[in-house]
Amino acid sequence: MALGNCYTCIKYLMFAFNFVFWLLGCAILGVGIWLRADESVADFLKESSKMDTLYALAYVMIVIGFVIMLLGFLGCCGAIRESQCMLGAFFVFLFIIFAVLLGFGIWAAASKDSFREYTEDMLEEGVNKYYTDDKQRAFMDSTQNYFKCCGWDKGADDYEKGVDKGAPLSCESGTYDKPCNDEFFKWVENRLVLIAAVAISVALVLILGMAFSIILCCAIRDTLA
Repeated sequence: MALGNCYTCIKYLMFAFNFVFWLLGCAILGVGIWLRADESVADFLKESSKMDTLYALAYVMIVIGFVIMLLGFLGCCGAIRESQCMLGAFFVFLFIIFAVLLGFGIWAAASKDSFREYTEDMLEEGVNKYYTDDKQRAFMDSTQNYFKCCGWDKGADDYEKGVDKGAPLSCESGTYDKPCNDEFFKWVENRLVLIAAVAISVALVLILGMAFSIILCCAIRDTLA
């Protein structure tokens, strides 16, 4: 069937949008894979089971990126074939992804304070269990070497609380004076900001895609009337 010149233009704009949309899906997928495969995570955070949350965020982004890539393909096919069914399904899925991404981005941006408490608890536990838990010792050694810090709040003094052995060698025999809490939180915060920025940006772009799909569906319906 043939659409009017205006609607034909919208059809190809829809196709172009979905190609860009597919590229955005690739970008989200890439960010998720990067977060999961980040060498700094692998080097010193894998020893802590409490970092499952950050890994979970990475897996969510991988899944969302893959779904967006599939939706981009669906939208392209719907636009070229002028299929109301495919375009309607595209709109519904876009709306669901929009709601998820927007909520996900807002949550990541607003949860910095809770993550500060989370990282403080993690480091405090690592210090308290340094000489009794092999995983906590590996986690703290890697963290202290990576950030060139010691302890979690008061530097080497944190290891003096109820422990006779004092600060470990990973504190470089006292040369790392600053506590790890601020540096570690900044590391986590930077990744939360990246997640929030990507999620909210893509969510805003989806509004354009939903508008295009509605306009094109209406155009196709009018030609069938």
